[in-house]
Amino acid sequence: MELSQCKERLDAWFSDKEPEMLSMLERIVNMDSFTNDAADVNKVGEVVTGWLAEAGFHTAKLPKKPAPADEQWMNGLGNVFSARTHSVECGPGVAFIGHMDTVFPAGTAGARPFRLDRAADRATGPGVTDMKAGIVQNMFVARALKELGLMDVPMTLTFSPDEELGSPSTTPILGEQLNGAQAVICTEPGYPGGGVTLERKGSGHMFLEIMGISAHAGRCYQDGASAILELAHKILAFDAYVDLDHDTTVNTGLVNGGTSANSVAPNASARIHITFKTLETGRRLAEALRAETAKNHIPGTSSHISGGVRLPPLVPTPGVMKLFSLAEQAGELIGYSVHSAPSKGTAESGYCSSVLGVPAICSMGPEGSNLHSADEYMIPSTFVPRCKLAALTAIQAARAFAPAAKVSL
Repeated sequence: MELSQCKERLDAWFSDKEPEMLSMLERIVNMDSFTNDAADVNKVGEVVTGWLAEAGFHTAKLPKKPAPADEQWMNGLGNVFSARTHSVECGPGVAFIGHMDTVFPAGTAGARPFRLDRAADRATGPGVTDMKAGIVQNMFVARALKELGLMDVPMTLTFSPDEELGSPSTTPILGEQLNGAQAVICTEPGYPGGGVTLERKGSGHMFLEIMGISAHAGRCYQDGASAILELAHKILAFDAYVDLDHDTTVNTGLVNGGTSANSVAPNASARIHITFKTLETGRRLAEALRAETAKNHIPGTSSHISGGVRLPPLVPTPGVMKLFSLAEQAGELIGYSVHSAPSKGTAESGYCSSVLGVPAICSMGPEGSNLHSADEYMIPSTFVPRCKLAALTAIQAARAFAPAAKVSL
């Protein structure tokens, strides 16, 4: 079937779907899904895959992988959910990926629920664009392609629970589910004006724990060893690795420690987020932070750091550029011009491209902005056009790409 004919059939299918899409978006935006609240995140997965199961997809709540010995906290994260048109043995084909988790804690959805303002062309609510609109887009695009019989290969959808932490429990499962895929379409929020992403930074997450010696802060100060003071030294040492000219950042974003103001702190901890342009830079940076952790500034304290590089960068490989050209053709066909908009954020598309060797394109979701803030918004008028863009890109990708060579993980 010619691509123009596919476009006509998609036009007809989506002609009355926007209200249903917005209704589903409202439903899942009004469900809290903070990354650390596994039960809440999994409830979103159950809603999404339940809807897809009704459409005839093979759905699953995938079992977790054992967490590393020094990162047992990962066992408390949610599950990856999946939906397939074919059995696993048929291969992943073309994949649509996205994450269910948000950065907003429990209670946020109740405090400021989904709101649609047609006059302003804005939809708001926690995670509305990052990336629950992208989740809904994947659901409807896959269903349209399946019902219309427009895909010559299998389709696989994955819904991850922990992307906001760098997908530590998800990437091993993506490695199993998407190894040998033909192409990956990631529906992170699109940039206003038709922007999609072919290049992203990589990221890492690290957890620093420091043990000290408790003592009365007045009478016995000299007998103590402050874990918080040791942490302060390390934070400053880490900050020296920030290099904005080369897009390298080190951010100590969360700190905890101590037992009381009048006690020398016996413990302290911090979570550190790093970003980088190349995988090698990320690996060197993580090693540098480990080396800094090994240096002791306050006698009597001891330190341990875990974690490292989580999501590799998305780089514009020939496969990525070819996939972008297909998206450009799709955009021309529907009268929706797209352009490349490099991102300083990270996404699972980088893992699919850099580790699995599968051509990936990102920011294919509905347009929006102000991510991770109370002012986050999605542009509703781009919902259906972005669905058609992704669908027509997927149809072409199924014809243009053979399955990627499987990699050993």
